Amino acid sequence: MSSVAVNLGADPVPTCFRHYLLPSVMGMMIKSVYIISDLIFIGQSMGHAGLAAINIVIPYFTFMFSVAMSIGVSGSALMAIRFGEGRKQEGLIMFQQAFSLTGITMMLFTVFTLLELENISCLFGANEELLPLVKDYLGMITLFATPCGMGWAMSGFIRNDDNPGLVMLAMISSASTNVFLDWLFLFPFGWGMKGAACATGIAEVVMLGTLLLHFRRPKQSLKLKLVLPDWHISKLIFKNGVSTFVMESAVGVVIMVSNWVLLRLGGNLFVSVYTIALNCTWVVVLLVYGVGQATQPIISFNYGAGLNHRIQEIIKLGFGLAMVIGLTLSLGMVVFAHSIVALFVDKPSAQLLALGGHVLRLYALSFVPMCISLMTATLYQSVDKPAYSTVISMLRALVLPLAGVFLLPTLFMANAVWYNFLQTEVMTALISVYFLKRFWDQLR
Repeated sequence: MSSVAVNLGADPVPTCFRHYLLPSVMGMMIKSVYIISDLIFIGQSMGHAGLAAINIVIPYFTFMFSVAMSIGVSGSALMAIRFGEGRKQEGLIMFQQAFSLTGITMMLFTVFTLLELENISCLFGANEELLPLVKDYLGMITLFATPCGMGWAMSGFIRNDDNPGLVMLAMISSASTNVFLDWLFLFPFGWGMKGAACATGIAEVVMLGTLLLHFRRPKQSLKLKLVLPDWHISKLIFKNGVSTFVMESAVGVVIMVSNWVLLRLGGNLFVSVYTIALNCTWVVVLLVYGVGQATQPIISFNYGAGLNHRIQEIIKLGFGLAMVIGLTLSLGMVVFAHSIVALFVDKPSAQLLALGGHVLRLYALSFVPMCISLMTATLYQSVDKPAYSTVISMLRALVLPLAGVFLLPTLFMANAVWYNFLQTEVMTALISVYFLKRFWDQLR
């Protein structure tokens, strides 16, 4: 990554893309490594029950995450468009409003969650065996919700302020901290689920602290300032962030409902396998997000400047790289499915290995169509057309998965539930291709 600033409207598009790509993808790669390592540490120390408990927590944690992400992604895209239009002061106001909104929202989440901890745990599927583990993890991680949310939201703005390298450094610092503290708290200290949650929370505080170094940079457009929310600007940020919120929070809803169904169909074994498959899939999702984040500042700026030919060029580069990533990881998971499952649990049973290997291969077939949908949703959000990205997100993250998780086991057999992810991604990709063709024709 070059340390020299790029001109998003004049420098060659591949140069601009490379400037943002390495920090974005490397940061997401590091994040995916620590998500997987976090799960491995928990599985090795807490067994099947630990894996199942994590999957009970994920939906609620995802909901909190989706609020912060929707504010950050939406606000940074709107800021970049205004920068491209030459309205820098308005772009700065977008940042300050989004930062303040995130802090206020996360503090409200923290208070509510701590007051209703047991009810939330039971609502999201914790049974008698899993309830103590879920409460330990969720109660601890919630204490870090505000710094976590502010870090997630801020990263998009700092990337758009031409400092993607700091975002990568923040993710590397966070990931390294999380992996070390996971080992320390789970094994030498033996703190169990509270230790795993504490390690993740501290790691997110490290990320926020690293990102704050941006405001000591001499040449930067952003000014850190807490302001009172402006209703008009807040409404604009929330409106453009609907697709991100729907996509992220709907994932939590689907996981919660899937946990209910899987517990009924196959007990903790099914939920453990689902946890492994889901988190392996997140590696692909995060890497494609990294590619999308690298394209977003370029698309948003050039859309604001009316330079359609540059938007076409970055679409080709971004979609092409995302497809290569999806295909490569798909082939890798098909070949090494059983070895991947064995990483997550100490002395896995033959039943877990057989079912887990089968499910991972099914999920791997979904990676390429998933890349198409994720990149198309990012494209439409980057040009401030949230309606199209919301439709894609709703279908992919909520409507089709919920329909499949109920219909497939009912119409066929219990194991048919594992085909749900594949049918969702293929159908969403077909619709995304249609939307993408329409947008391409408009650019012409």
